[in-house]
Amino acid sequence: MPARVAGAVGGASIEALRLHAGGYILDEWRPLPEGQFVDCGTGAGVLGVLLALELPGSQWRLVDARERRCEMAQRAVAEAGLTERVTVEHALVEEIAWADGRGGFDGAVARSFGPVPELAECALPLLNEGGSLVVSVSSSTARRWQQMPLAALTGCEIGRTWTTPHGSYLSVKRFGPIPAGLPRRRPARSRSPLG
Repeated sequence: MPARVAGAVGGASIEALRLHAGGYILDEWRPLPEGQFVDCGTGAGVLGVLLALELPGSQWRLVDARERRCEMAQRAVAEAGLTERVTVEHALVEEIAWADGRGGFDGAVARSFGPVPELAECALPLLNEGGSLVVSVSSSTARRWQQMPLAALTGCEIGRTWTTPHGSYLSVKRFGPIPAGLPRRRPARSRSPLG
C-alpha cells in the first residue's frame, strides 16, 4: 500500500517533498562519499530515501518506533533501489543512542519528531564530533532550540538557521564529548525535559 494511501504522507507532490528534503543538506555533507546518516522518526521513509538519493554513496539508517511505518519505509527503500546503503530499523531513537549508534553518525535529520527537548536528548548523542543534526523548524521551534543551553547539556551548539522557498531549517553541531547520562530513560525525560 503506498504511503500516501496509508496516510503516512500528506498531499504534497513528490517534487515538493524532494525540494523540501533538499533543504536539509549541509554543504559539509556533500564531500563525505560514505558518510553515515540517520533519519530519526523516519515514518514512511520519504525524507531519508530522498536524502540518500541526493547524497550518492552515503549510508543511511532510517529509525522509527512504529512497525507499520517501518514496513512502508522498507518498501520505499526497495523501490528506490537503495537496499545496499539504506537500512530501516524498528526501534526508538534513544535505543540506537544507547547502543551501536552512539557517536556513530556524521549527520542526523528529523522532521515532525516531537518536542524539541525530546529530540535533542535522543538524537544529539548519535552524532560524532563535528556531526550535525538538521531539523525543519517553525519560528517557535527555532526559538525553542536557540533558548536551550545545548553546550552545557549536550556538548553541541546551534550551527545555523536558514530558509529556502521550501522550508526553514536549523542545524545543531557536536563540538564536544557526549555526556554519559544522555539520553535518559523516558520517565526521567518526561518528568524533567532537557533544557
